[in-house]
Amino acid sequence: MLQSVVTRSLLAVQQVVTQDKHCFELYGYDILVDEALKPWLIEVNASPSLSTDTVADHQLKWGLVQDALALVDVEGQLEGQLPSSYGG
Repeated sequence: MLQSVVTRSLLAVQQVVTQDKHCFELYGYDILVDEALKPWLIEVNASPSLSTDTVADHQLKWGLVQDALALVDVEGQLEGQLPSSYGG
């Protein structure tokens, strides 16, 4: 269900999002999950904060940055082949 929320939100703005193969953007999603485990999209941040206040917050955001850089393939290890899924 969370993947559907993200996919639909990106499809909704597809025509206005800059599509440049030489750059990428990291989005921050605020999603509320109710008692029935239904996700509700609160907002999407185009420039989410990567500052940390706790050890758990640091671990989460560091993992996010590592996954993003791995997908961008800065070191050329993927040789043009993206994995079917990555990270969380």
